[in-house]
Amino acid sequence: MDVFRVVPLDELDEGRAHRVVLENQPILLTRIAGEPHAVSDVCPHNGASLSDGVIKDGCVTCPSHLWRFSLHDGERQGRSDVRIQVYGTRLTGDGWVEVEVPPAPVERSLREILLDHARQGSLPTP
Repeated sequence: MDVFRVVPLDELDEGRAHRVVLENQPILLTRIAGEPHAVSDVCPHNGASLSDGVIKDGCVTCPSHLWRFSLHDGERQGRSDVRIQVYGTRLTGDGWVEVEVPPAPVERSLREILLDHARQGSLPTP
């Protein structure tokens, strides 16, 4: 995990989204009950930016289709099998929010993806 010093806590408004991009990953950062929280800023349904949604009662609502995700554990409300990534946060002694982010996944070419599927025998047969 890489740790990034992002923003002073006093610059994060309670219940308002602050969008950052770390390791090429868009992240929604907010403050709930005085504590920083960080989750993926990408809705798994259609890729909408969750930072454009409404934050209320510890959840963010996707602006595209109203799916709600917990900012505590990433779970979609009413569907525990759908989640968004949650990132660890911590406060420094001087009041800055740090976010723990795994290295960005290496993008694979379509050729690499197809070769992997072919090797595993998972391609559909005509």
